[in-house]
Amino acid sequence: MQPDKTKIVSAEKKSKKLSLKALLGSAQKIADDAFDEAAATDSIEKFPIETLRKITEQHLLTAALPKQYNGIGLGLEFGNNEALLLILKQLGRGNLVMGRIYEGHVNALLLTNLFGSDEHIKWLAAEVSHGGLSGVWNTQAADGVTLLPLKNGKYRLQGCKIFASGVNFVTHPLVTAALPDGGWQMCIVPLTATQLKTDASWWNPMGMRATRSFKVDFTGIEIDQKQLIGSPGDYYRQPWFSGGAVRFSAVQLGAAVALFEQTRQYLQMLKRIDDPYQKMRLGEMAILIETGNLWLKSAAEKMDDFMDNPSAIQSDIYLAYANMMRTEIENICIKVMSLTEKSVGARGLNHPFHFGRIIRDLTIYLRQPAPDAALAEVGQYVLQSELGVDSLWTR
Repeated sequence: MQPDKTKIVSAEKKSKKLSLKALLGSAQKIADDAFDEAAATDSIEKFPIETLRKITEQHLLTAALPKQYNGIGLGLEFGNNEALLLILKQLGRGNLVMGRIYEGHVNALLLTNLFGSDEHIKWLAAEVSHGGLSGVWNTQAADGVTLLPLKNGKYRLQGCKIFASGVNFVTHPLVTAALPDGGWQMCIVPLTATQLKTDASWWNPMGMRATRSFKVDFTGIEIDQKQLIGSPGDYYRQPWFSGGAVRFSAVQLGAAVALFEQTRQYLQMLKRIDDPYQKMRLGEMAILIETGNLWLKSAAEKMDDFMDNPSAIQSDIYLAYANMMRTEIENICIKVMSLTEKSVGARGLNHPFHFGRIIRDLTIYLRQPAPDAALAEVGQYVLQSELGVDSLWTR
């Protein structure tokens, strides 16, 4: 579990070149180049390896590490949250599959930084600096993962996870498991020397196929106590658990941006720019996209406010705002998809255009858990507050 200091020192030399502006520029370029590979890898048997390679080479995997461990503190420090959401939006614009994988990687690094020890952070930083890819594997069915203590101080995993995105490419997933006393424990499971039993037949969706979100059987794998992250129950601590919705919402907004860009280019190619109905549709799409951009910017400000003052009041504001953003970004994406389909018609939904694939991917990715509960929590916050409407989201 001890970090390889040579890896960190070597990577730190590279990190001097990093900046938020440079990272965002890299994400934009990667997104521009991702379309062809996204189409070519639209299969449960494939994965956007080239896009992952570029993300790794441009230091986006290490960006969400602390500065002392080869990172730039992306999403970890006050003032860095808007850059994180913009990077996620760009990657979602290029390929939702890779946006989903990268968001899971960032989520795992943030959780480790929040709840792990210095030793955990150093160790994971060394692995990521050496090309390791993380992710969060939490979802399970009746045969879910349990963590059994052994007499030698180790733990044995038993059971399965589903929706384990990035199978065969994620090397250090953050896995949640039930303890015998009912607690819910996070742990990092290194897979570089472990042969997992996976079930690809479980994953046969209409979209997001290349995320390789298979069923994974951890039965028999043993881990050390040092690989346990935080205390039981930390994974569901608020506002971090539900507040993380702002990140996957940013990725989803990126797909809506891609549909808007592609629709505009398609109509320009067909010289349909004078059609009054197309003008109305594109005008509505432009408003929707800019509305999403404003939500993204404001959500980043609420994240910064909470980092600056992690009080109970700021936590409530951030949590309610994250639920609002998630709800509205879903509405925006649904409307953009509908307007896209009307604008491009059956011809545009055919090969070689990207509209059909993006719509299929986005339809699946929008199906995040408990959307009604998220909206109800916003209503609960509003109804319990005695503040004026103009003061609900500020302190």
